[in-house]
Amino acid sequence: MENKQCLNCGHTINENYCPNCGQRTDVHRITWGHFAEEVVHTVTHGERSILMTTWKLIRQPGDTLREYLSGKRRKYQSPVGFFLIWVTLSVLVHRALLTIRGFEPVILKGFTFSNPESIEVFTIHGEWFYVLSFPVEAALFYFIIARPLYSYIECIVITMYVFSMTFVFFILCYLVGGFLLRLNVLHWGFYLFQILVTTLYSMFVIYQLCNKRVKFLWPRIILHLLSGIIILKYMECLSDLWVLWFKH
Repeated sequence: MENKQCLNCGHTINENYCPNCGQRTDVHRITWGHFAEEVVHTVTHGERSILMTTWKLIRQPGDTLREYLSGKRRKYQSPVGFFLIWVTLSVLVHRALLTIRGFEPVILKGFTFSNPESIEVFTIHGEWFYVLSFPVEAALFYFIIARPLYSYIECIVITMYVFSMTFVFFILCYLVGGFLLRLNVLHWGFYLFQILVTTLYSMFVIYQLCNKRVKFLWPRIILHLLSGIIILKYMECLSDLWVLWFKH
């Protein structure tokens, strides 16, 4: 086998696995095939380093994502596993909080959604709508900001990590706001606070990831934030369909 360098640690290798760090030598640019392989691996194998990946994505999300996309992947939780773990924990914490505290939705009529029933459905089952919306968010990120740098499937991976961190912040909001401070997590004001925190984090990630690499970055970031209206309308359609299917 021809000698080459390990993309994770830089060690010279001529085997299937790096003798220095253990990463496979056939690491390549993320493709649809690689993404499907990650899904299968997540289902059939245990994963590690979730807390380290979470901490790195809080402190240095841009560097962390660039490292993962460039091939340094062994020390990080895979995006599929990372996403599924945090989504599951967020749903469980949210359901436990509603069961224990017995919160009821407090909605602001006419705010974002035209149908009050849709607002109530989204307030209670919001995690699932975020899961269904991330491919759309990835497409918007790709076309507005990342197209010169990354493929669409790489943007899906980036968005999967960012959405995972969104659920991390949701869990913190539920634990601190719901359990400790006894704030109604189904109040529209609480939802706005969550949106504000996750929006600021998304801006932080995009800036770190694309700064000095994409022209007119800030206008693109602002346009990307405005495109969030598309995501909200998409979620509204999903909520309307939920009401149509399950409540009528």
